Amino acid sequence: MAWISPTGFVDGGGSWSDETFAYDENTVTYAVETIAVAGWGNYLELTHSALNCDKVQVWSSYQASVDLIEVDVYYSSAWDNIYSGACTTGQYVEYAIGSEQSVTAVRIRYHITKKNRWVGVNEADFNEVSVGPTPDAYNKIFYTSEPPTPNAWNQVKQETGTGYHKLLYI
Repeated sequence: MAWISPTGFVDGGGSWSDETFAYDENTVTYAVETIAVAGWGNYLELTHSALNCDKVQVWSSYQASVDLIEVDVYYSSAWDNIYSGACTTGQYVEYAIGSEQSVTAVRIRYHITKKNRWVGVNEADFNEVSVGPTPDAYNKIFYTSEPPTPNAWNQVKQETGTGYHKLLYI
């Protein structure tokens, strides 16, 4: 498992600035939005090519009167809300998806109780879950250059068990 940074963004509402700061590996810098009226701000969507993911983490900064955060992830051709609730500032907060999914984006927005408040996403990351080879891959040897010669490689004595097994060149 490893934390993976987004590689792009979508600012559908056009209200965010410095969006790339949300994934520059620096918790001092941040993407920022000023929300003009009390209520929900616009989403900042952070993207990546599909990866197997079981949670995301977000580091937020904000002005007083920010009371809620909403975090959604995109998989299976739809947005899935994984958290709506109290917001924490100045540290990473992990939000679990609930299962491993092939995720391509996370989107974040904030709710304010007073007008003209700023919010910031300092960092956001995907938790990539390691995926091993398929069960069938354990039974094959892959060659990257010339195929083995028939006499040398097509049959190899199995160390345990009985008999010989054919190696496949793929």
